[in-house]
Amino acid sequence: MKFSFLDLPIWPGILKRTMAIYSNKAIAQLLREVATAYSLTGANRFRTIAYQRAADVIEQLSQELYDLYRDGRDLSTVTGVGVALAGHLKNLFEGSKDDYLHAQRGLIPVTVYELMKLPGVGPKNAYKLAITFNLTNLDTAIDDLEKHAVAGQIAVLEGFGKKSEADIIEAIRVHRERKNLPERVLLHKAHHEAELIRSYLLKHAKITHVEALGSLRRWEQTIGDIDLIAVCPEEASEDVIDYFTKYPSTMSIDSTGPKKGAIITTKGMRVDLRTVRGDEVGAMLQYFTGSKEHNIRLREYGLKKGYSLNEWGIKDVKTGEVKTFATEEDFYGFLGLQYIPPELRQGKNEIALAQKRQIPTLVTLEDIKGDFHMHSSYEIESSHDIGADDAVEMLIIAEKLGYDYIAFADHNPSVGNHSEAEIVTIMKNRFNFYREVTKKNRGCHSLISLEVDIQPDGSLALPEAAFKYVDFLVVSIHSSFSQSKEDMTKRILKALSYPKVKIMGHPTGRMIGKRDSIDADWDAIFTHCVKHQIAMEINASPERLDLPELLVRRAADTGCHFSIDTDSHAAAHLPSMLYGVSVARRAGLTKDRIINAWRLETVKKFLLE
Repeated sequence: MKFSFLDLPIWPGILKRTMAIYSNKAIAQLLREVATAYSLTGANRFRTIAYQRAADVIEQLSQELYDLYRDGRDLSTVTGVGVALAGHLKNLFEGSKDDYLHAQRGLIPVTVYELMKLPGVGPKNAYKLAITFNLTNLDTAIDDLEKHAVAGQIAVLEGFGKKSEADIIEAIRVHRERKNLPERVLLHKAHHEAELIRSYLLKHAKITHVEALGSLRRWEQTIGDIDLIAVCPEEASEDVIDYFTKYPSTMSIDSTGPKKGAIITTKGMRVDLRTVRGDEVGAMLQYFTGSKEHNIRLREYGLKKGYSLNEWGIKDVKTGEVKTFATEEDFYGFLGLQYIPPELRQGKNEIALAQKRQIPTLVTLEDIKGDFHMHSSYEIESSHDIGADDAVEMLIIAEKLGYDYIAFADHNPSVGNHSEAEIVTIMKNRFNFYREVTKKNRGCHSLISLEVDIQPDGSLALPEAAFKYVDFLVVSIHSSFSQSKEDMTKRILKALSYPKVKIMGHPTGRMIGKRDSIDADWDAIFTHCVKHQIAMEINASPERLDLPELLVRRAADTGCHFSIDTDSHAAAHLPSMLYGVSVARRAGLTKDRIINAWRLETVKKFLLE
């Protein structure tokens, strides 16, 4: 008799284990491991790319794939999941002995996947190390590797050397540090979960408003717990909390009370809800939004004026009278301050600016008129992944978002697999293809760009003879992230000196929680960009959010302009623009500094002249 998780009673412990095994994150990781096994065993390159692409898509899905399966959905209809993969996933979910995915994963030692968790260790090196040192124990593989590194046994291997050995020792140290950090989720995952719960809560007849609090409302790059506030009459509070605990995706109820409750969702996120009356919501929002540093400074400021601040309002220290507030604007205004947006409540100089009425008008999502970094499914024969959707579909979504213009910036053709003449031909054909797309779709103006690799020596992975087939170039680092500060700076400045380079893509190369930023002389780079009219990208991909806000501030102080782009590899990724906007807002940017908030005529002068 075939065993299936669907045959089990849904006890909390079983449900929690099942959701962990079959979460989108776990499935994406499994598919990436299968793709790794394919690449190391010489499988068809396009099959490897397909599995990598499917992993990216599944990880970004708004619904859990396992839930779709339980509901009887045909998984092959999910973007990025073909008929064959849908069948493999079905077998996986049913607990079939004919589990293709785990069988393919097992083509190489499982310790390879463990070693790949070390920053900077790719599939080939992980495989070579696992085989050379016979690393077979999953639990001790990294510890065992460290012993070999400390003994100097890695440096003598072909293709490694002393620097590689030192890098591996450092990678092990960083990996252990990250393992000990508290569990946090990326901004977009917490935001999506909060929006689902918000929609559910607003169906309650007594709830008039729901708002996020804490780090989510401040749009920080990672989030711990999700904190929400619901505005309702006081007499409805208990009923609202009871309704909240019955949220369909509740895995367990952590706590309940007359005015607050907490649940754990099936995605493993803790969500806290507080209720408040409409006339008190201003103070409650301010208090629980934070940050801690901002609130400490605001309380100190209030005490100097004779007021004590808390979540219920502002108390006159002399008289004991407590004043409540229906809005945060009224709360700040009572203290003689300009309203401070949540993103700027960082405990820096925002209170001083608010005293002088100098809080800037921050850029908003509505200000954005286009996106200059997206990848369509046009087969450009790159060594990187291509997009999941065709150019027309991406244009349609761009029009729905109200954009005036976009630019297609597919990865450059592989320089290792093509001659210069072949690359020029590929680029010419691509140019003609996108020109035809533009002629047929005039609702949103499209430009032809290209995301070009900055090679280790600073040269671009594109022959200059092919430059005439693009309107402008986005240049990015995709390899050799550990170069010295001096070498990295020279590399970037050389790349930025090529003609038609107008945007530096995801400048620091970081992947949040997975890969640290490169080390470079950013002040020199920003100065070069100002002089040569090059925009620094704020990459809105939730795994990147790059430039980080601190560097955005430094670049802005230098005089840089910015391009907020999604780096979309599917049409469904285009709405992630709001995460890039959040970085710009936290850095205090106004729309005049952001080129894709300009009118088409103005931005064309920046990019094309």
